[in-house]
Amino acid sequence: MMKASRLFVAGAAAALLPLTAVLAQTPPAPGPAEPPAQRQGTTFESLDTNSDDRISRSEAEASSDVKAQFSSYDVNGDGFIERAEVNAANRSQ
Repeated sequence: MMKASRLFVAGAAAALLPLTAVLAQTPPAPGPAEPPAQRQGTTFESLDTNSDDRISRSEAEASSDVKAQFSSYDVNGDGFIERAEVNAANRSQ
C-alpha cells in the first residue's frame, strides 16, 4: 500500500512538471493602471540623482516614460517634478 502511494505521488509530480514550466514562462497579467515610472521599477529617488527632492528635465531623461509625460507631471510649470506633484498624479489614477 505504501509503495502504491509513493508511485502515485511521483506520477502526479511528473505529470505536473510541464505545467510548472508553462506557468514560469507566462508573463504576469496586467494589473490596475500604474504610473509609467512605477510600472518599470523607476522610483522618484532613482530619478532624483542630486537628491534635491525634485526631478529636473535632465534627470527625467533616464526614463523614457517620465520624459514623455514630464509636462503632465510638472503641474505648476516650474520645470521640475516635485514629490507632491507625483503623489497628486498617483492619487488621481
